Amino acid sequence: MTKKYLIKDLTIDQKVGQLLMFGFEGTELNDHAIEMIQKYNIGNVILFTRNVQTAKQVQNLIQNLQKLANKSNGVPLFIGIDQEGGMVSRINQVATSFPGAMTIAANGSLEACYQIGYLTGQELKALGINMNFAPVLDVNSNPKNPIIGTRSFGDKPAQVSAYAIEYIKGLQTHVIATGKHFPGHGDTSQDSHLTLPRIDRSLEQLKQIDFVPFQRAIDAGLKAMMSTHINFPAMTENGLPATLSKRVLTGLLREEMGFKGLIISDGMEMKAIQDNYGTVEATLMAIEAGIDIACICHSLDLQREAVVRLRSAIKRGSLDESILNERVERILAAKSKLDFKIDEPFHPVQSLIGSDEAKQLSQQIANGAVTIVKGEAYQPKERALFIGPMPKTTSFAEDKTMAVDTFHRIEQETNLDTHQVSIQPTDTEIKNAYEVANTYEDIVIATYNGNVYNEQIKLINSLTKLNKHIYVVAMRNPYDLYYTDKIKNYVCFYEYTELSVNALIDYLNGKLVPRGKVPVKYE
Repeated sequence: MTKKYLIKDLTIDQKVGQLLMFGFEGTELNDHAIEMIQKYNIGNVILFTRNVQTAKQVQNLIQNLQKLANKSNGVPLFIGIDQEGGMVSRINQVATSFPGAMTIAANGSLEACYQIGYLTGQELKALGINMNFAPVLDVNSNPKNPIIGTRSFGDKPAQVSAYAIEYIKGLQTHVIATGKHFPGHGDTSQDSHLTLPRIDRSLEQLKQIDFVPFQRAIDAGLKAMMSTHINFPAMTENGLPATLSKRVLTGLLREEMGFKGLIISDGMEMKAIQDNYGTVEATLMAIEAGIDIACICHSLDLQREAVVRLRSAIKRGSLDESILNERVERILAAKSKLDFKIDEPFHPVQSLIGSDEAKQLSQQIANGAVTIVKGEAYQPKERALFIGPMPKTTSFAEDKTMAVDTFHRIEQETNLDTHQVSIQPTDTEIKNAYEVANTYEDIVIATYNGNVYNEQIKLINSLTKLNKHIYVVAMRNPYDLYYTDKIKNYVCFYEYTELSVNALIDYLNGKLVPRGKVPVKYE
């Protein structure tokens, strides 16, 4: 049952708290969380893998957070999470491992995309999470992109738009969808977690490519948008990242594109912000520019300081109270449309989390996404070798390495022998791999973001000199062909997750015929 939350019922300090979202360590209500909600009136929480142990524990944690917020401020919390599917998934250990965006697009079914959005939202809502920071609306037009890649539905605006809209419709049956990273993180070769990237496209190019999925998602009823920490000289003033630019957030997103939903910042502790502006001062700048909710995901000290800075700005008049009220009114209106069930027992929702339906659909999509891009598929042999790295965290967008036992499973479940290399194989590793491979006629080489870790391309080039039958399988970004012309047989799996390892095992055993369609072009 929904309830209307009114701004007249809030003090200035409580209103300020609605503008922030905090994260904390731990799997239960602790001193950090209590202080933020009780003392500093923070109105929103972001969860990460560090907060997750079991489904029941997550539900219990969220209910305790909500009860404290209701008692302290009379307004429930937005509980946000990055559950994109694929490589950016926070609750896979307790819920369904859903496929990521490019896997879904390669599978080719818009209807299946809707279902993944719907089932993702259903599981989040069952746990008590009401806001998902997905889908990624970026058009991954730069094959050197180190942070987006297969988190995108592809490199064409129309394709990204079509899949994103279906995902949003499904997701928003249950929770708030948040399109990211406005106005587009697709044409960068830098990671805003580490530096302040710059995209030099003209305004016309941005309109033709990057803005398209965002505008179409807005027109389709997207409820929230996340800003990006990137400088767009064609738009942003004084070299500012979009998150701090009034011209982008208010002028473009609100006034030109007509977005009426919530604008949420990407993490304010990311290096693009912290190193150039300082998290605390930038939080105030972001609110002034048009952000409704600023995310400070980690540091208790920075969370405290940001609250104090915002309260001070209001009291001194440097942040107009009308801006505060306008932001809070929008937040309260969105919360008034949600049904906060903070006493629901676990048993009635347990069957909605990690259901057979969700698992089966996810595996079907991962299987259907496998794509022959060039040459022929591998055919099982009596004796063959599998060479490659294990996956690892490639950016701060990913919590931790996915727990997949690829090499053990290949040894146990196929006829192939294995030889593991590091994600950035050294010259010595490449030489050793060459010597091992020389005793085999058929070699399968797995890559993991060869566009970022070019040492893997060196490995491919070295092994192709053997004049053996070489088959390259891309376990994440499908861009290896940009970096070498030595690959004769190339198959893409789009994510290095349990789903895709299951598909890989079937492929190596000749049980899976690749039928996907690659969502990016090759030049």
